[in-house]
Amino acid sequence: MKRKGILLLIFFLLLYLLFFPAEALKSSCLGLDLWFHTILPSLLPFLILSQILVNTGMIRGFMRPLEPFFCHLLGLSGEGAYVWLLGMFCGFPMGARLTAELYQNGQIDRQEAEYLLTFSNHASPGFLSSYVILKGFGSKNMAVTVFLILYLANFLTSICFRFVYRRFRLSRKQLSKKEMPKQTSIGNLLDTSIMNGFEIITRLGGYIILFSIISGILMQLPDPFRLAAPYLCGMTEITTGISLISATGLSYSRKATAILMCTAFGGLSTVAQTNAMIRASHLPISVYLKGKVLCTILTGLLCLLFFVE
Repeated sequence: MKRKGILLLIFFLLLYLLFFPAEALKSSCLGLDLWFHTILPSLLPFLILSQILVNTGMIRGFMRPLEPFFCHLLGLSGEGAYVWLLGMFCGFPMGARLTAELYQNGQIDRQEAEYLLTFSNHASPGFLSSYVILKGFGSKNMAVTVFLILYLANFLTSICFRFVYRRFRLSRKQLSKKEMPKQTSIGNLLDTSIMNGFEIITRLGGYIILFSIISGILMQLPDPFRLAAPYLCGMTEITTGISLISATGLSYSRKATAILMCTAFGGLSTVAQTNAMIRASHLPISVYLKGKVLCTILTGLLCLLFFVE
């Protein structure tokens, strides 16, 4: 059933490309612009350098001094804390990519990997500052509120799933993972990391362009569905959705709530990107979705407290 649904969607997109080439080209260009000017320069260097650290086993050495702090705060090992930090600063889908990679290398166990999936993959501070705050709200004065709501919701999500995965009073066995053997040739390791980084970033570009086209289709829905199009776009591809929601005639509080909830969820485009990152590790995408849904709900509840009409 799932396979038939995907094939039907692909067939529909092909028909759209054939009968509405101008609209499809415009949507594709928007997706390509986002990938080339934002995702590629901001994410590729982190992908390359992180893969080098993972494959040389240097992460534990860097994170060992901070391991007790992160163990008590989030219930994470040193490697898990590294995933959380880079996921927070680099944004989608870095957290998921590192989680899958460290799990496949045996540096974190399955329980910690699934726990990390629920809260380590979210929008980066750079994206929040440069796009959500400026494009969505049109004012830098909202920066503190936006960061506080989104990161508090994410932290509360981690607490909820910490109970689910029982990440309290971790044993030494849970914290001590096997050390990875160091690579003998740094040149070969660098070449491999660069090529893998480009493969990942190219794959992400494909997903972004496809979902930008889907967002373009949603914007052409007839009435009365047209009224819901900005929010459907926000749940499909957040960059397009945020821009459209900010242009609606909603009250400020409702507009802000819709923008922040879409940002917390990340959009179906991010779900597809995350699934591509974790597929080889056999980690379930359903775990990631549960974390995103809970984080979105918590974001909405926090917005009710912050934006009182």
